[in-house]
Amino acid sequence: MLAVDRRVLYAGLLVVAGVGLVRAFRGPRIEAGKTRVLLIGDSFADGIGPPLQALAADGNVPFSRLSRSGTRIDQWAASQKLAERLASFQPTLVLVSLGTNDEYMTGSDVPARQAPYLEQLLLRLQGAGAEVVWIGPPRLPRATNGVVPLIKRTVPKSHYFASDRLSIPRGPDGLHPTLKGYVGWAGAVWKWLS
Repeated sequence: MLAVDRRVLYAGLLVVAGVGLVRAFRGPRIEAGKTRVLLIGDSFADGIGPPLQALAADGNVPFSRLSRSGTRIDQWAASQKLAERLASFQPTLVLVSLGTNDEYMTGSDVPARQAPYLEQLLLRLQGAGAEVVWIGPPRLPRATNGVVPLIKRTVPKSHYFASDRLSIPRGPDGLHPTLKGYVGWAGAVWKWLS
């Protein structure tokens, strides 16, 4: 696991512009002793996971992460590993960081193809007794196919963190954040949830 320097973590809150303006609607409260957080997703979850885990540890909140680079909504809707983690960890709050790989699928019908899987995934998570918050991807560097707008229409606004409103420092690929970018992003998400 990536060791996270707490000074860098909290200083990272300042890296992301507009942190205080992000929250138009109140997200679910995170309460020590009551909330159990599960983060699922793709490579963005790989990057944002360690700083979120450090924040959860500081707040005495159980935290678990299940992530795999390159994954899409349809894959998570049918994931046996997700079913096992939901049963064993019993989260009260699931953070979902998906959509980027779906956005880069080809074909004009991608949103229509992914819509039933999105509904299936949300029902699966809610059926496990968890509240679901979707962490939207940061601004994407090229035109996309419409899956993120589908997610925004499907997930209630109070349960969608609009990462695309943040100015997140990016690494050499222009897509994935730098370490400081992930830390600042995680801090903004945690602040919004608290």
